[in-house]
Amino acid sequence: MKRTLALVTPHMEGQDVEFAQRLLKQHDDYDGPISGEYDVLTAQACEAAQFRLGYARPSQGFGTPLEKFLTGAAKPTPAMKKLSAQRKKNEANGGALRKKAVAEMIKLIGTIEDPPHSNHTTVGAFYGIQDEWCAMSVSMAYIKAGSAAFARGSRWSYVPFLVGAARSGQYGLRVTMDPKPGDLVCYDLDGSNFKTKHNHIGLVEKSTGPRSFQTIEGNISDTCKRMNRTLDDGFAKDYVFVRVTK
Repeated sequence: MKRTLALVTPHMEGQDVEFAQRLLKQHDDYDGPISGEYDVLTAQACEAAQFRLGYARPSQGFGTPLEKFLTGAAKPTPAMKKLSAQRKKNEANGGALRKKAVAEMIKLIGTIEDPPHSNHTTVGAFYGIQDEWCAMSVSMAYIKAGSAAFARGSRWSYVPFLVGAARSGQYGLRVTMDPKPGDLVCYDLDGSNFKTKHNHIGLVEKSTGPRSFQTIEGNISDTCKRMNRTLDDGFAKDYVFVRVTK
């Protein structure tokens, strides 16, 4: 690579981006179009590839080292192989946990703000903060499911912090390109790449198509309810799917 690709504004474009996308697609890390544009989905795919390969700190960049691993010109180190194997084990164990979280989230359907438009809910009472409660809803579901990635009063009530942890592989959270039931969907509402408070989050209940899914989301018109979303509905500028592995 003559340059290191990174998620910037405006997005990087070029044949080197196409090359990176094709390599990532060959390894099932990327399922987007070969557009030559280094967008959020491409950046997430790079992070997913690095996570899979055993990088200690996966990032959203694409450079020569990742190119060499994906082309077979370089092999992961023993430490990388060990970390990769541990991550695969954690992910396998996380399936039952995510199923429990879906069941807990279903119990929250119909939760309402009392009084209306106040952000006062039983979810906030459980978490310990009466405020905007979409993130606290999924946190409550995972806490009750037994996850170690979430904690009452500290993890998570703010979507950008959760996304940041997933992008760096902390607390058993990671970004995924292949959302399954129990994964979290984080909505970037203003195109800031989760740098502002204008965001939202829900829990994926099931897939309804190649680019569509059904969610359960808190803090929707003062209640928690099921929503039908697609990646093309214009609700959000960008999407990040997060998998919980422990």
